[in-house]
Amino acid sequence: MRILGFDVGTKRIGIAVSDETKTIATGIKYIENNESVILEVEKYIKEYSPETIIVGNPVNMDGTVNTQNQFVVEFIQKLKNIFNEKKIVLWDERLSTMQAEKILIKGDVRRKDRKKFLDKVAAAIVLQNYLDYLKFKK
Repeated sequence: MRILGFDVGTKRIGIAVSDETKTIATGIKYIENNESVILEVEKYIKEYSPETIIVGNPVNMDGTVNTQNQFVVEFIQKLKNIFNEKKIVLWDERLSTMQAEKILIKGDVRRKDRKKFLDKVAAAIVLQNYLDYLKFKK
């Protein structure tokens, strides 16, 4: 079974998925965060049938709740309304976007093209952190 990860932002949501062995996270896409976002998300949940859904939790460096948290809470509630049988985990996403930006810069991705990749790379980082935690926890 796979794990699906989301990096929720006010404008876009990055999506990542694990491999079957829950070893590697891969960013697959970003979608616009608008009224029809849950319909789009539903397609990926049906396609990958994840056992767990990871949603990045935007917290400040000191661990306090970030102003972006409201978007995440609303997103999770929408997910629960449709997929209440799925396990949904809120996972710390501190510095994931900064890490994604650095990866894209090192990869010589042009500034104007980074927007296309940033959210899905950030989602992959959040999901990979969770996958690493699962391995460490064993």
